[in-house]
Amino acid sequence: MMMLAPPPNEPSLPLVLVAEDSAHDRIIIEEAFQEAGVAVTLRFVEDGEELLDYLQRRGRYADGDGMAPWPAVVLLDINMPKVNGHEAMRAIRADPLLRDLPVVALSTSDSPKQIAQAYAVGVNSFLTKPARFPAFVELIRLFAGYWLLGVRLPPRRKA
Repeated sequence: MMMLAPPPNEPSLPLVLVAEDSAHDRIIIEEAFQEAGVAVTLRFVEDGEELLDYLQRRGRYADGDGMAPWPAVVLLDINMPKVNGHEAMRAIRADPLLRDLPVVALSTSDSPKQIAQAYAVGVNSFLTKPARFPAFVELIRLFAGYWLLGVRLPPRRKA
């Protein structure tokens, strides 16, 4: 987990939960947030199955262990082992406690078909992981401006 310094007078940083199976891409995501100057706490899970465990408080993320703060937004890689991004999204949108959680898809593909499939399963937005790092940094700045500063969703409902 990586933490960047909060801006002055900010009591806590928003948590961005990132489901990403590639260690290389996790490093790029961390560096992009740093380069963009976006103050967040990043927490990584390695596949869709671990993401659902985290969000549904199963296994090592069960309530009471203090390990699973609620994310402000999820960055979800589409192509992952075990449970891919589309399967994870279907499970998130089917769960009454999770269905309002903002989820932004991440993919190296920017094909219209892949983007349409991601929106069809309920993602709120889509970011392409470009090969050029400066372009990805700018996407992270835009992402933060919208999802972490502009959009304010109601707090998670209890069952």
